[in-house]
Amino acid sequence: MTLFLECGGVERSVCRGDSLTFGRDADLVVDPDNRHLHRVLGCFVSHGDVWFLQNLGRFIPLRVADAGSASLVRIESSDQAPIGFEEFVVSFRAGNVEYRIAGALSEPTPLELGLVTASDTVEFGLDGLNAEQRMLALVLAEGRLLGDPDWVVHLPSNREVAQRLGWTQTKFNRKLDYLCRRLAEAGVAGAVGDVGDLATTRRQVLVEHVVDRRLVTPADLHDLPPR
Repeated sequence: MTLFLECGGVERSVCRGDSLTFGRDADLVVDPDNRHLHRVLGCFVSHGDVWFLQNLGRFIPLRVADAGSASLVRIESSDQAPIGFEEFVVSFRAGNVEYRIAGALSEPTPLELGLVTASDTVEFGLDGLNAEQRMLALVLAEGRLLGDPDWVVHLPSNREVAQRLGWTQTKFNRKLDYLCRRLAEAGVAGAVGDVGDLATTRRQVLVEHVVDRRLVTPADLHDLPPR
């Protein structure tokens, strides 16, 4: 069974028994200039007559949508799923950019969809937030959770977040530093910036992580203090 893929005008075909990775620096190069995109985010691999999509990334979820229906499968980090759609679209977000890989199978997959744990990846990143960390993350992530396409541009300043939460600037800085350090220690790129990096980068990385890992959701927005 052959897998056909197309991304950004580049077409690839992968035969049974082979595999193909995709990402910033992979078999299929998605966007070499987006540092928020993993070097290797995912992999298409066949086992017998079944094609699987593995999420090899650290914190970016993959969404696989059936091209002919509303069916959707979400694949988190360290998971893989058999591809059960003859025509499908894989989508994912890195930074403020959304990417799509269109795919098609030469024959139907003889297997119903179901998640299984990938053997070559591990869980990582933040596994939970306490009450104050959650409020900090919610204020920063509000625009993203509301669906603002320019949420990165509209990220509130550190001072605005501290004032909204009723915190001192020192308390906010300390808690933001702690969360970003935890992300960096867990291997999340960009959580701790180098000299010369944009000040918004680590806050953007934090927002992407807590939203993609569903540590904060749109349903939590009602807990936010008023502006």
